[in-house]
Amino acid sequence: MKLDRYLMAAVVMAAVLTGCRTRVDPYYPHGNQRPGGNSQPSTPSTPESDPEIKLNSTWQISYEGRKVVNDAYTDEIRVNNIPASQKYLVSVINRANLDSYEADYLAFFKHELEFESEFIYQGAPEVIQFGRLRHGQWFGFVIGLDNNNKLTGEYACTDFHVEEEEASKEYNDWIGEWTVSDSRISYDISISKVEANQVYLVEKWEVRPDAPDDWVQMDQENLEAFFEPSDGRLYFVSQYISTYDDEALNKTTVDELFLGVIDYTGVQQGYKMGLYIIPDEGIDLAYAQQEDEDHVTINPCNIKVDVGNDKFDGKFFCMQYVYQEVSNGNWHYYNNDSVSFFDNAGSPVQVTMVRTKGETNVNRSAVMRNGKIAETGEDKPLRGKVYRPRSENRAVKAVKL
Repeated sequence: MKLDRYLMAAVVMAAVLTGCRTRVDPYYPHGNQRPGGNSQPSTPSTPESDPEIKLNSTWQISYEGRKVVNDAYTDEIRVNNIPASQKYLVSVINRANLDSYEADYLAFFKHELEFESEFIYQGAPEVIQFGRLRHGQWFGFVIGLDNNNKLTGEYACTDFHVEEEEASKEYNDWIGEWTVSDSRISYDISISKVEANQVYLVEKWEVRPDAPDDWVQMDQENLEAFFEPSDGRLYFVSQYISTYDDEALNKTTVDELFLGVIDYTGVQQGYKMGLYIIPDEGIDLAYAQQEDEDHVTINPCNIKVDVGNDKFDGKFFCMQYVYQEVSNGNWHYYNNDSVSFFDNAGSPVQVTMVRTKGETNVNRSAVMRNGKIAETGEDKPLRGKVYRPRSENRAVKAVKL
Protein backbone atom coordinates (compact mmCIF):
# COMPACT_ATOMS: atom_id res chain seq x y z
CA MET A 1 0.00 0.00 0.00
CA LYS A 2 1.27 3.46 -0.82
CA LEU A 3 0.58 5.06 2.56
CA ASP A 4 4.32 5.37 2.98
CA ARG A 5 4.58 8.62 4.87
CA TYR A 6 3.09 9.74 8.14
CA LEU A 7 3.44 13.49 7.71
CA MET A 8 1.88 15.26 4.76
CA ALA A 9 1.62 18.89 3.68
CA ALA A 10 -1.97 19.83 2.91
CA VAL A 11 -3.04 21.28 -0.45
CA VAL A 12 -6.78 21.90 -0.50
CA MET A 13 -8.80 21.01 -3.57
CA ALA A 14 -12.39 20.13 -4.45
CA ALA A 15 -14.08 16.81 -5.17
CA VAL A 16 -17.62 15.51 -5.65
CA LEU A 17 -19.07 12.28 -4.33
CA THR A 18 -20.79 10.05 -6.86
CA GLY A 19 -22.21 6.57 -6.95
CA CYS A 20 -23.06 6.24 -3.26
CA ARG A 21 -26.29 7.53 -1.84
CA THR A 22 -26.28 11.00 -0.37
CA ARG A 23 -27.82 10.29 2.97
CA VAL A 24 -29.04 12.16 5.97
CA ASP A 25 -25.84 13.48 7.48
CA PRO A 26 -24.58 11.72 10.59
CA TYR A 27 -24.52 13.56 13.85
CA TYR A 28 -21.36 15.17 15.12
CA PRO A 29 -19.71 13.43 18.08
CA HIS A 30 -20.00 16.58 20.20
CA GLY A 31 -22.98 18.70 19.25
CA ASN A 32 -21.42 22.09 19.94
CA GLN A 33 -17.85 21.00 19.30
CA ARG A 34 -15.93 21.03 16.06
CA PRO A 35 -12.40 19.70 15.54
CA GLY A 36 -9.84 21.94 17.16
CA GLY A 37 -10.28 21.04 20.81
CA ASN A 38 -13.08 23.54 21.35
CA SER A 39 -15.26 21.81 23.91
CA GLN A 40 -16.94 25.05 24.94
CA PRO A 41 -18.96 27.45 22.74
CA SER A 42 -16.49 28.85 20.24
CA THR A 43 -17.73 32.45 20.14
CA PRO A 44 -18.11 34.05 23.58
CA SER A 45 -20.48 36.97 23.76
CA THR A 46 -19.13 40.53 23.96
CA PRO A 47 -21.86 42.75 25.48
CA GLU A 48 -20.47 46.01 24.09
CA SER A 49 -21.04 44.93 20.48
CA ASP A 50 -23.67 42.22 20.62
CA PRO A 51 -27.44 42.61 20.20
CA GLU A 52 -29.79 42.15 23.11
CA ILE A 53 -31.37 38.71 23.24
CA LYS A 54 -35.15 38.96 23.07
CA LEU A 55 -37.87 36.32 22.73
CA ASN A 56 -40.27 37.10 19.89
CA SER A 57 -43.60 35.71 21.06
CA THR A 58 -45.26 36.08 17.64
CA TRP A 59 -42.84 33.84 15.73
CA GLN A 60 -43.89 30.19 15.75
CA ILE A 61 -41.79 27.03 15.57
CA SER A 62 -42.99 23.45 16.08
CA TYR A 63 -41.80 19.86 15.75
CA GLU A 64 -43.82 18.02 13.10
CA GLY A 65 -42.54 14.49 13.71
CA ARG A 66 -40.67 11.97 11.59
CA LYS A 67 -41.41 11.67 7.87
CA VAL A 68 -40.09 9.74 4.87
CA VAL A 69 -38.72 11.95 2.07
CA ASN A 70 -37.09 10.46 -1.03
CA ASP A 71 -36.92 7.08 0.73
CA ALA A 72 -35.03 8.60 3.68
CA TYR A 73 -36.26 9.34 7.19
CA THR A 74 -36.21 12.93 8.38
CA ASP A 75 -37.44 14.88 11.38
CA GLU A 76 -39.35 18.01 10.38
CA ILE A 77 -39.45 21.43 11.99
CA ARG A 78 -42.06 23.97 10.88
CA VAL A 79 -41.80 27.74 11.30
CA ASN A 80 -44.71 30.11 10.80
CA ASN A 81 -45.95 33.64 11.36
CA ILE A 82 -42.65 35.24 10.38
CA PRO A 83 -42.72 38.35 8.13
CA ALA A 84 -41.90 37.72 4.48
CA SER A 85 -38.84 39.99 4.66
CA GLN A 86 -37.39 38.41 7.82
CA LYS A 87 -34.23 36.29 7.48
CA TYR A 88 -33.43 33.58 10.02
CA LEU A 89 -31.64 30.34 10.84
CA VAL A 90 -33.41 27.26 12.18
CA SER A 91 -31.44 25.03 14.53
CA VAL A 92 -32.09 21.98 16.69
CA ILE A 93 -30.02 21.03 19.72
CA ASN A 94 -30.52 18.49 22.49
CA ARG A 95 -30.64 19.30 26.17
CA ALA A 96 -27.08 18.22 27.01
CA ASN A 97 -25.57 20.49 24.37
CA LEU A 98 -27.85 23.40 25.16
CA ASP A 99 -26.96 23.11 28.84
CA SER A 100 -23.27 23.36 27.91
CA TYR A 101 -23.88 27.00 26.91
CA GLU A 102 -25.00 27.78 30.48
CA ALA A 103 -27.96 29.90 29.29
CA ASP A 104 -25.74 32.04 27.03
CA TYR A 105 -28.08 32.01 24.04
CA LEU A 106 -26.01 34.63 22.24
CA ALA A 107 -22.96 32.34 22.22
CA PHE A 108 -25.13 29.53 20.87
CA PHE A 109 -26.60 31.77 18.15
CA LYS A 110 -23.12 32.93 17.12
CA HIS A 111 -21.92 29.35 16.90
CA GLU A 112 -24.85 28.33 14.72
CA LEU A 113 -24.39 31.30 12.41
CA GLU A 114 -20.70 30.48 12.02
CA PHE A 115 -21.16 26.80 11.18
CA GLU A 116 -24.63 26.70 9.60
CA SER A 117 -24.64 29.96 7.64
CA GLU A 118 -25.51 28.21 4.36
CA PHE A 119 -28.94 27.36 5.76
CA ILE A 120 -30.55 30.78 5.90
CA TYR A 121 -34.28 31.14 5.24
CA GLN A 122 -36.60 34.06 4.65
CA GLY A 123 -40.29 34.37 5.43
CA ALA A 124 -42.69 31.65 6.50
CA PRO A 125 -44.23 29.13 6.52
CA GLU A 126 -41.23 26.88 5.97
CA VAL A 127 -40.68 23.18 6.69
CA ILE A 128 -37.06 22.26 7.41
CA GLN A 129 -36.00 18.62 7.24
CA PHE A 130 -33.28 17.49 9.63
CA GLY A 131 -31.42 14.21 9.85
CA ARG A 132 -33.07 11.65 12.11
CA LEU A 133 -32.76 12.93 15.63
CA ARG A 134 -31.83 10.53 18.37
CA HIS A 135 -34.20 9.91 21.21
CA GLY A 136 -34.40 12.36 24.07
CA GLN A 137 -35.33 16.02 24.69
CA TRP A 138 -34.60 18.52 21.94
CA PHE A 139 -35.04 22.24 21.37
CA GLY A 140 -35.81 23.98 18.09
CA PHE A 141 -34.79 27.62 17.53
CA VAL A 142 -35.63 30.34 15.04
CA ILE A 143 -32.63 32.69 15.12
CA GLY A 144 -33.33 36.15 13.68
CA LEU A 145 -30.98 37.80 11.16
CA ASP A 146 -30.90 41.22 9.51
CA ASN A 147 -30.49 41.87 5.79
CA ASN A 148 -26.72 41.50 6.15
CA ASN A 149 -27.12 38.11 7.81
CA LYS A 150 -26.10 39.49 11.20
CA LEU A 151 -27.78 38.42 14.43
CA THR A 152 -30.65 40.63 15.54
CA GLY A 153 -30.99 39.00 18.96
CA GLU A 154 -34.61 37.97 18.35
CA TYR A 155 -35.52 34.31 18.58
CA ALA A 156 -38.32 31.82 19.07
CA CYS A 157 -38.01 28.38 20.67
CA THR A 158 -39.86 25.12 21.15
CA ASP A 159 -38.97 21.98 23.08
CA PHE A 160 -39.98 18.46 22.09
CA HIS A 161 -39.22 14.83 22.84
CA VAL A 162 -38.15 12.17 20.33
CA GLU A 163 -38.93 8.55 21.16
CA GLU A 164 -36.54 5.78 20.18
CA GLU A 165 -37.90 3.37 17.58
CA GLU A 166 -38.23 -0.36 18.10
CA ALA A 167 -35.26 -2.03 16.44
CA SER A 168 -36.07 -3.88 13.22
CA LYS A 169 -34.74 -7.35 12.39
CA GLU A 170 -32.68 -5.85 9.57
CA TYR A 171 -31.04 -3.42 12.00
CA ASN A 172 -30.35 -6.14 14.57
CA ASP A 173 -28.82 -8.43 11.94
CA TRP A 174 -25.66 -6.29 11.88
CA ILE A 175 -25.11 -6.48 15.64
CA GLY A 176 -22.41 -8.91 16.75
CA GLU A 177 -18.78 -9.92 16.25
CA TRP A 178 -17.29 -9.89 12.75
CA THR A 179 -13.96 -10.48 11.05
CA VAL A 180 -13.17 -7.92 8.36
CA SER A 181 -10.48 -8.99 5.89
CA ASP A 182 -8.92 -8.12 2.55
CA SER A 183 -7.08 -11.51 2.65
CA ARG A 184 -3.92 -9.64 3.69
CA ILE A 185 -4.99 -7.80 6.85
CA SER A 186 -7.85 -8.73 9.20
CA TYR A 187 -9.69 -6.94 12.02
CA ASP A 188 -11.99 -8.67 14.51
CA ILE A 189 -14.56 -5.93 15.05
CA SER A 190 -17.56 -5.60 17.34
CA ILE A 191 -20.81 -3.91 16.26
CA SER A 192 -23.33 -2.90 18.91
CA LYS A 193 -26.50 -0.84 19.15
CA VAL A 194 -26.41 2.92 19.66
CA GLU A 195 -29.77 4.08 18.28
CA ALA A 196 -32.34 1.63 16.91
CA ASN A 197 -32.61 1.63 13.11
CA GLN A 198 -30.01 4.38 12.82
CA VAL A 199 -26.60 4.04 14.42
CA TYR A 200 -24.11 1.42 15.58
CA LEU A 201 -20.91 1.52 17.60
CA VAL A 202 -17.95 -0.14 15.84
CA GLU A 203 -15.04 -1.19 18.05
CA LYS A 204 -11.60 -2.66 17.25
CA TRP A 205 -11.16 -1.26 13.74
CA GLU A 206 -7.38 -1.36 13.12
CA VAL A 207 -6.86 -3.94 15.87
CA ARG A 208 -4.88 -6.90 14.50
CA PRO A 209 -4.21 -10.14 16.41
CA ASP A 210 -1.18 -10.80 14.15
CA ALA A 211 0.07 -7.22 13.95
CA PRO A 212 3.74 -6.42 13.27
CA ASP A 213 5.78 -4.70 15.98
CA ASP A 214 5.28 -1.21 14.53
CA TRP A 215 1.49 -1.55 14.36
CA VAL A 216 -0.50 0.81 16.60
CA GLN A 217 -3.39 -1.21 18.03
CA MET A 218 -6.36 1.18 17.97
CA ASP A 219 -8.01 -0.72 20.81
CA GLN A 220 -9.22 2.36 22.68
CA GLU A 221 -10.93 3.98 19.69
CA ASN A 222 -14.43 3.45 18.43
CA LEU A 223 -16.45 4.89 15.58
CA GLU A 224 -20.05 4.98 14.50
CA ALA A 225 -21.61 3.28 11.49
CA PHE A 226 -25.05 4.01 10.08
CA PHE A 227 -27.92 1.76 9.10
CA GLU A 228 -29.91 2.59 5.98
CA PRO A 229 -33.46 1.17 6.21
CA SER A 230 -34.17 1.58 2.49
CA ASP A 231 -31.49 -0.89 1.41
CA GLY A 232 -30.55 -2.66 4.65
CA ARG A 233 -26.89 -1.70 4.31
CA LEU A 234 -24.46 -0.64 7.00
CA TYR A 235 -22.54 2.49 6.00
CA PHE A 236 -19.09 3.55 7.21
CA VAL A 237 -18.91 7.33 7.38
CA SER A 238 -16.07 9.81 7.92
CA GLN A 239 -16.22 11.37 11.38
CA TYR A 240 -14.45 13.32 14.08
CA ILE A 241 -13.31 11.12 16.96
CA SER A 242 -11.54 13.23 19.60
CA THR A 243 -9.06 16.00 20.35
CA TYR A 244 -6.01 15.34 22.48
CA ASP A 245 -2.44 16.43 23.28
CA ASP A 246 0.04 14.11 21.56
CA GLU A 247 3.18 13.49 23.60
CA ALA A 248 5.00 12.13 20.55
CA LEU A 249 4.59 15.62 19.01
CA ASN A 250 5.67 17.52 22.16
CA LYS A 251 2.09 17.61 23.43
CA THR A 252 0.85 19.26 20.25
CA THR A 253 -2.95 19.39 20.12
CA VAL A 254 -4.31 17.14 17.39
CA ASP A 255 -7.73 16.17 16.05
CA GLU A 256 -8.35 12.46 15.58
CA LEU A 257 -10.67 11.50 12.73
CA PHE A 258 -11.83 8.46 10.79
CA LEU A 259 -11.45 9.30 7.11
CA GLY A 260 -11.21 7.92 3.59
CA VAL A 261 -8.10 7.81 1.41
CA ILE A 262 -7.95 7.76 -2.39
CA ASP A 263 -5.00 6.17 -4.20
CA TYR A 264 -4.86 7.13 -7.86
CA THR A 265 -1.62 6.46 -9.73
CA GLY A 266 -2.83 6.89 -13.28
CA VAL A 267 -1.46 9.49 -15.67
CA GLN A 268 -3.71 11.99 -17.43
CA GLN A 269 -2.55 14.86 -19.59
CA GLY A 270 1.02 14.11 -18.57
CA TYR A 271 0.28 14.63 -14.86
CA LYS A 272 0.87 11.84 -12.38
CA MET A 273 -1.57 11.65 -9.49
CA GLY A 274 -1.29 9.81 -6.20
CA LEU A 275 -2.71 9.89 -2.67
CA TYR A 276 -5.60 12.06 -1.59
CA ILE A 277 -7.45 12.33 1.70
CA ILE A 278 -11.02 13.56 2.16
CA PRO A 279 -11.10 15.46 5.50
CA ASP A 280 -14.81 16.28 5.52
CA GLU A 281 -17.08 14.72 8.14
CA GLY A 282 -20.25 12.92 7.13
CA ILE A 283 -18.95 11.42 3.88
CA ASP A 284 -20.00 7.88 2.95
CA LEU A 285 -16.77 5.91 2.62
CA ALA A 286 -18.01 2.35 2.14
CA TYR A 287 -20.99 0.11 2.81
CA ALA A 288 -21.44 -3.44 4.02
CA GLN A 289 -23.96 -5.45 2.04
CA GLN A 290 -25.21 -8.98 2.46
CA GLU A 291 -24.75 -10.81 -0.84
CA ASP A 292 -26.35 -14.00 0.46
CA GLU A 293 -27.02 -15.65 3.80
CA ASP A 294 -23.34 -16.28 4.55
CA HIS A 295 -21.58 -13.74 2.36
CA VAL A 296 -21.12 -10.08 3.34
CA THR A 297 -18.88 -7.65 1.46
CA ILE A 298 -17.69 -4.13 2.20
CA ASN A 299 -17.68 -2.00 -0.94
CA PRO A 300 -16.00 1.40 -1.41
CA CYS A 301 -18.05 4.44 -2.34
CA ASN A 302 -17.18 6.49 -5.41
CA ILE A 303 -15.42 9.83 -5.53
CA LYS A 304 -14.94 12.31 -8.38
CA VAL A 305 -11.99 14.69 -8.32
CA ASP A 306 -11.84 17.61 -10.72
CA VAL A 307 -9.11 19.99 -9.59
CA GLY A 308 -6.61 21.64 -11.90
CA ASN A 309 -4.88 18.89 -13.83
CA ASP A 310 -6.36 16.22 -11.57
CA LYS A 311 -9.54 14.95 -13.19
CA PHE A 312 -10.61 11.41 -12.44
CA ASP A 313 -13.38 9.21 -11.12
CA GLY A 314 -12.39 6.72 -8.50
CA LYS A 315 -13.31 4.90 -5.32
CA PHE A 316 -11.99 5.13 -1.80
CA PHE A 317 -8.81 3.07 -1.46
CA CYS A 318 -9.22 2.54 2.27
CA MET A 319 -10.63 4.08 5.46
CA GLN A 320 -8.69 4.47 8.68
CA TYR A 321 -7.95 6.54 11.77
CA VAL A 322 -5.79 9.60 11.11
CA TYR A 323 -4.87 12.70 13.07
CA GLN A 324 -4.14 16.31 12.17
CA GLU A 325 -2.15 18.94 14.03
CA VAL A 326 -4.51 21.79 14.92
CA SER A 327 -1.86 24.51 14.69
CA ASN A 328 -0.47 23.79 11.21
CA GLY A 329 -2.79 21.29 9.53
CA ASN A 330 -0.18 18.54 9.09
CA TRP A 331 -1.69 15.07 8.67
CA HIS A 332 -0.47 11.81 10.25
CA TYR A 333 -1.45 8.16 10.04
CA TYR A 334 -1.45 5.95 13.10
CA ASN A 335 -0.69 2.96 10.85
CA ASN A 336 1.09 2.89 7.53
CA ASP A 337 -1.30 0.28 6.17
CA SER A 338 -4.96 -0.70 6.39
CA VAL A 339 -7.58 -3.09 5.10
CA SER A 340 -7.87 -1.84 1.52
CA PHE A 341 -10.23 -2.12 -1.43
CA PHE A 342 -7.41 -2.15 -4.03
CA ASP A 343 -3.89 -3.57 -4.24
CA ASN A 344 -0.81 -1.49 -5.09
CA ALA A 345 -1.37 -2.10 -8.79
CA GLY A 346 -4.86 -0.63 -8.58
CA SER A 347 -6.74 -3.91 -9.00
CA PRO A 348 -9.90 -4.34 -6.89
CA VAL A 349 -9.66 -6.45 -3.74
CA GLN A 350 -12.75 -8.01 -2.18
CA VAL A 351 -13.16 -7.00 1.47
CA THR A 352 -15.35 -9.44 3.35
CA MET A 353 -17.15 -9.53 6.70
CA VAL A 354 -17.62 -12.92 8.35
CA ARG A 355 -19.69 -13.29 11.51
CA THR A 356 -17.80 -14.96 14.36
CA LYS A 357 -19.15 -16.69 17.47
CA GLY A 358 -16.95 -15.46 20.25
CA GLU A 359 -15.83 -12.00 21.23
CA THR A 360 -12.18 -11.26 20.54
CA ASN A 361 -10.24 -10.31 23.64
CA VAL A 362 -8.85 -6.80 23.41
CA ASN A 363 -6.52 -5.27 25.99
CA ARG A 364 -8.29 -2.11 27.06
CA SER A 365 -5.81 -1.34 29.82
CA ALA A 366 -3.10 -0.34 27.35
CA VAL A 367 -1.44 3.05 27.56
CA MET A 368 -3.48 5.79 25.92
CA ARG A 369 -2.61 6.47 22.32
CA ASN A 370 0.71 8.38 22.22
CA GLY A 371 0.02 9.49 25.77
CA LYS A 372 -3.03 11.38 24.58
CA ILE A 373 -5.51 13.14 26.80
CA ALA A 374 -8.82 12.44 25.11
CA GLU A 375 -11.73 14.88 25.22
CA THR A 376 -14.46 12.67 23.84
CA GLY A 377 -16.95 12.91 26.69
CA GLU A 378 -20.05 10.73 26.85
CA ASP A 379 -22.46 12.87 24.88
CA LYS A 380 -21.82 11.73 21.36
CA PRO A 381 -23.46 12.34 19.05
CA LEU A 382 -26.08 14.96 19.85
CA ARG A 383 -27.26 17.04 16.96
CA GLY A 384 -28.68 16.66 13.52
CA LYS A 385 -27.60 18.28 10.29
CA VAL A 386 -29.94 19.61 7.64
CA TYR A 387 -31.18 16.86 5.38
CA ARG A 388 -29.91 16.76 1.79
CA PRO A 389 -31.77 14.77 -0.88
CA ARG A 390 -30.18 11.54 -2.03
CA SER A 391 -29.85 12.67 -5.63
CA GLU A 392 -27.69 15.68 -4.79
CA ASN A 393 -23.94 15.54 -5.42
CA ARG A 394 -22.14 16.86 -2.40
CA ALA A 395 -19.13 19.13 -2.71
CA VAL A 396 -16.28 17.95 -0.50
CA LYS A 397 -12.65 18.89 -0.03
CA ALA A 398 -9.69 16.74 -0.97
CA VAL A 399 -6.12 17.09 0.26
CA LYS A 400 -3.33 15.84 -1.97
CA LEU A 401 -0.67 14.04 0.04
